[in-house]
Amino acid sequence: MSCAAAPLMLLYWDMRRICWMLLTVVFTSACLAFAQAAIPVVSQASPAHLAPARSTPQAAPVQARILGWSTTSELLSSAAKSESNIVVEAGRAELVFFFAASPAVEGTVFRYRLDDYDADWTETRGTLAHYRRLPPGSYRFEVQARSPQSGWSSPEAVLHVEQKPFFYQTWYAYVLIGVIVLVIAAQLLRQHDQLLKGQMGVIMEERNRIASDCHDTLMAGLAAVSWQLEATAKLFRSESGEQGAAASACELARSMAAHCQAEARRIIWDLRNATTITTSLSEALTEALGAHRQPEGISTMVEVHGSEIPIAPGAVHHLVCIGQEAVSNAIRHSGSSLIHVDLRYESGSLCLSVRDNGQGFQPYDATARTGHFGISVMEERARKLGGQFRLNSAASSGTEVTVTVSFNKIHQPSGQQQVVPWIGL
Repeated sequence: MSCAAAPLMLLYWDMRRICWMLLTVVFTSACLAFAQAAIPVVSQASPAHLAPARSTPQAAPVQARILGWSTTSELLSSAAKSESNIVVEAGRAELVFFFAASPAVEGTVFRYRLDDYDADWTETRGTLAHYRRLPPGSYRFEVQARSPQSGWSSPEAVLHVEQKPFFYQTWYAYVLIGVIVLVIAAQLLRQHDQLLKGQMGVIMEERNRIASDCHDTLMAGLAAVSWQLEATAKLFRSESGEQGAAASACELARSMAAHCQAEARRIIWDLRNATTITTSLSEALTEALGAHRQPEGISTMVEVHGSEIPIAPGAVHHLVCIGQEAVSNAIRHSGSSLIHVDLRYESGSLCLSVRDNGQGFQPYDATARTGHFGISVMEERARKLGGQFRLNSAASSGTEVTVTVSFNKIHQPSGQQQVVPWIGL
């Protein structure tokens, strides 16, 4: 080859190399364009999708773990082993829970609560929770952990707690105390009843003694005085049978003695009969009238009209005495065959009437009332009750005694004790 052709050959080979390089660049550009059209574009903000092997691995989540609990100190070395359930005996003033994070990460934050005791979670960077003087009951201790950059997404560690009560805090202690209180109350009530029965027994014994003494002495003395006056009156009578002033005075004195005998007999009956101390007027009146010895051919009838209202025992006593006196007068003097006792309860007053079908008399005739004090005594008793006393009688038309008392004036005296029916006396 000539020297002139050598540069031409070199130029040829250079041009050929440049053409191959251009072809290579064009082919590579075409391949890249085709690849970009076929593969979706990946955001540059997520390089991990393009090269996952080069991304930084994430840290494992932090979990809380309960290490133990103690009732004596806040040192982990004295903590008891954590169990699913713990029982705290009564009298333990403190309860400490120990917990930690797994795995241990610097700056871990804990939060804990005692369910049914704490109102909300308590956050801390410490590793223990302290409670003092828990009330008796069942609780659940919960604790949770998180790293400084994460949220509360880890599961909770749970420990069940039962705080035992003292004996006096148990339900059977309350039942026992209630039974003891009931027994003591029943015993006190029984002693009170026995004391009341004893007091009433002493009172009744004294009443019977007074009644016996009055019957043996006073009644016998009055009977002797009456007999003596009757004998003296006979001595003062003239041979012709006419009654002088002295005989009339003796007869008056004998009538007074007889009236005193009747009153004393009624008082003795009241002392012996404790059931008359009652607030039921109809019962007391029926029983008192039943004690009378009625002659043959005379009947006594008691009727009650209206709803009976309890009244004071003192008022019952006075009204019963008025009824007894009226019935006694009708039996002794009227010559009747029927005595009707009417007890009427009205809206504001009480009316007691005793009516007979006897011969009657003139109420204002002084000669008819000489030596008789029953009417004046009945008037006095009605006046003590604040009531109105009326006597209606006429010859051959019978006699009616009426007492009307307002309920406003029949009141229970303050501090007066009444006999209770269930005492048993």
